[in-house]
Amino acid sequence: MYKLAIFDFDGTLVDSAPGIVTVMEQVALEYNFPMQIVDDWKNLIGVPLVKQMQTVLPDKNEEYWTQVAERYRAIYDQQTIEICPPFPFLKDMLAKLAKNDIKISIASSKRRHLIEEVLDHHNLLDYFCLVIGAQDVNNHKPHPESVQITLSNLNINYQEAVVIGDSTYDLEMARNANVDSIGVTTGIHTRQILHTAGPRFVADNLNEVLDLILNGRKI
Repeated sequence: MYKLAIFDFDGTLVDSAPGIVTVMEQVALEYNFPMQIVDDWKNLIGVPLVKQMQTVLPDKNEEYWTQVAERYRAIYDQQTIEICPPFPFLKDMLAKLAKNDIKISIASSKRRHLIEEVLDHHNLLDYFCLVIGAQDVNNHKPHPESVQITLSNLNINYQEAVVIGDSTYDLEMARNANVDSIGVTTGIHTRQILHTAGPRFVADNLNEVLDLILNGRKI
């Protein structure tokens, strides 16, 4: 059995992808971007926002990327709770992991205070012993820094931890940290895309994730 489950946030614990894409569409309309940009942009959920801007708007400069990112945040921050409804079975899963003495943490590219705001609103924050957000690392996913900081802070061996995420960025982060991973098909990336990042398992929902964590490497 694993001793630590490191979860991504968006698309993994909360069903935020539809709301995020809606905000992207609003920004695209305001800036007269072609809608093709949104198709490319949504595949970058899980990557820090300014890095997203650099990827989808490569012909622009840093000042422009920052301006668009700030406008996105201004819209998003007004409706964070509404955009981030918990997935079904989330609270039950967290309770059962805690009952089995498995530590639970988050490694996300979202700003930490937004994650904590959502978790606190749903009375879930106390289940998490550590939340690593965008401002807590110098190197973002798929770099392993978030996992390395987590393992160090919680005094957990890499063989005793598993990363759970809905994108290849999460799974590649785990692989780069030499940690097992479970992909979930609840976000933007399909099962086929998730498999390209070499997860140990791929699940379709949090109920399946719970069983995989509790059975550890025995499956």
